[in-house]
Amino acid sequence: MEEESIAYWLCTRPGIGIKKARLLLEKLGSLSAVYEAEPSQFLHIPGLSQACIRELVSEAGRETAQREWEELRKRKIGYFSCFGKDYPERLRWLYQPPKHLYVKGKLPEASRRAVGIVGARDCTSYGRDMARLFGCRLARAGVEIISGMAKGIDGWAHQGALEGGGRTYAVLGCGVEVCYPAEHRRLYESIQKNGGILSEFPIEMKAKAAFFPMRNRIISGLSDGILVVEARERSGSLITADAALEQGKDVFVVPGRIGDVLSVGCNRLIRQGAIPVTAPEEILEYYGIDMVPDRKREYSDNDMNICSEEASSFMEGMGTVEEKILACAAVMPIHIDALAATLKVSRTDVMKGVLRLKKENKLRETARGYFMCY
Repeated sequence: MEEESIAYWLCTRPGIGIKKARLLLEKLGSLSAVYEAEPSQFLHIPGLSQACIRELVSEAGRETAQREWEELRKRKIGYFSCFGKDYPERLRWLYQPPKHLYVKGKLPEASRRAVGIVGARDCTSYGRDMARLFGCRLARAGVEIISGMAKGIDGWAHQGALEGGGRTYAVLGCGVEVCYPAEHRRLYESIQKNGGILSEFPIEMKAKAAFFPMRNRIISGLSDGILVVEARERSGSLITADAALEQGKDVFVVPGRIGDVLSVGCNRLIRQGAIPVTAPEEILEYYGIDMVPDRKREYSDNDMNICSEEASSFMEGMGTVEEKILACAAVMPIHIDALAATLKVSRTDVMKGVLRLKKENKLRETARGYFMCY
């Protein structure tokens, strides 16, 4: 058997965690040696119960693991164990590294800078615009964006990265074959084409509350730094920030308004020494990244329509046409025809909304037919 499939068999055996798996490799020398070992060879390894030994020598267990492995290959789902050479180095040295990752798409590139963007699910329009802005401009500069594909800040950070023409990766609190939340289906599919969907949980495992704090350590582990955009006094975003600090990563914060419930967590992080940032360029400067890289993307009418298509499902459920226009135009100029296509309303209705927003000094025309928020 190939080593990857043996690693899958070992890592999916009930009762065999990462510590026991490492112990087996230490005592027996290799994955192949563990797989081929006689029952008697396990008896003198400390910490192995009779139940664990039965799992290791079970023919039924091996057949099940082989069927599951073939199913992964059939579904084109990548599998990376912590014993393999392609496992992310950034995760390998965590205090509690995931023993394996399932991946739809690709893994983040080790040679590129990566920033995790996290924040409130029930974000404000300001938080939404900041997540999208930072995601877009960082991605356009070649930074990979890591987040959790949750509602609110996570989703908008991914969306911004896609609009910036960069790569983004979602770490899920469920299996990679489960789109959670369900309304992010188009985003889920787009991320696979422009990055990857990652999880340490079995591929069809449903989301559970206990899984989300676990996945946060992977978000921070894959990132050079974490950016927090809007966070309550107690939130999963702060768990991610704490994990980043424990891992020696940078923590950036978009400052919040004093007294705002979604700013309490952000302002507390700043008091504790996190780095306040007011523009994506400040993070790029911190990491010494050229703000006008060779791979800079010039946006054409066609690009704008692609971005609009990516964003169309994201607009569903929002309020008035004016609010949706502001969301579409928050990061970069967008043509009025692309707005109509994205919002699925007539060009006339879009023009009426644009004119109202221009009168309120919320929208400006950057070129003929192109509009962007102030």
